Amino acid sequence: MASLIADAAEEAPDAADLWEHVRDRCKKELRGVRHGSGTLAHAVEWELVKLQARIKPGPDSGLELDHLWRSVARATEEKLAGQGIETFFDVGPWGGFNFVVNEDGYTRMKFARLTLGIGSLTTTPLGENGGAFFDRFMPLYKARLAGEGLVVPEEWQYKNPKHDPSGRLLEISHTYYFPHHTYENRTFVKVRLSREFETYEEIMVWDFLDLLARLYYTSDWAVFKQETKDVDVRFDLQDFISLSHIMEGVYRRTEKEEQLLREIKEAFRGAIRERSVLYEYLDRLVKSKWIENLFWAIAGVVLGVRKFERPINFLREIHTYPLPPQLLIPVKRHVQTYHEKIGAYRP
Repeated sequence: MASLIADAAEEAPDAADLWEHVRDRCKKELRGVRHGSGTLAHAVEWELVKLQARIKPGPDSGLELDHLWRSVARATEEKLAGQGIETFFDVGPWGGFNFVVNEDGYTRMKFARLTLGIGSLTTTPLGENGGAFFDRFMPLYKARLAGEGLVVPEEWQYKNPKHDPSGRLLEISHTYYFPHHTYENRTFVKVRLSREFETYEEIMVWDFLDLLARLYYTSDWAVFKQETKDVDVRFDLQDFISLSHIMEGVYRRTEKEEQLLREIKEAFRGAIRERSVLYEYLDRLVKSKWIENLFWAIAGVVLGVRKFERPINFLREIHTYPLPPQLLIPVKRHVQTYHEKIGAYRP
């Protein structure tokens, strides 16, 4: 099968979908072989989807932000290869999908959080103070930001280290907080490198599953409001709205949810900062069963079960490592399509 797949990838035209060239044979040979919560056919398709994104040529002309980030990542790979460090980086913006976006593709929100999520191989060197990746990536990235009109001083901080149970560092972020940054007015630029996940979509899916489970299993919303700061409720709501867009290949919103989405987007331009407005929308979100619908849509894709057909252990069956390929595949395909649409917008 490895030889078959390699031959198909070699022979396929540049614009071809590699999975389509081997789909029938792989499903025939591999769909009966269990792999995690899915099959080996799912695992092969996921690897081909990642490869397809990796080898896809960039635009012939014009400057697209998404390709700008990728070009910096590729240049970093080459510099590290010169040091004998063979790795690759998958980069993209964390969240923000369709979130209060104007016709030019940019937001005019009162807060700004530009976070790049970067996936890499597990062998990528990483330390509490960054390491080889940041030493090579950051000068290139800051130069590109300056070229876009955003000059960022040399006042970055390494934050939010994530370790596995053995203590091995899996992820760290390099962050610059603007002078007017506060807990409630979060304005920063962040580069978030993970060697837990190879693609940045996996980083977002993991974050979203964590948030979705936390909201879904909240049994007493009155206590939630009492024990949670207003600003954290607001950003939980923002993250749910923003990150739920990565699931559009998995779940189609109801008309009621679509209307609520439009209203919340508009409220985030300012009105949502009022406590009464914030909790009105939180109450409507809960009553709409949007959280519940998404939870079961994901369970259906990963496990093939219908709503309430059987109890689901979200942490053991869905929020697992590695993440289920049958969930990641539609997410990555959707995100790629979205970026092709939005990436060329300029202010």
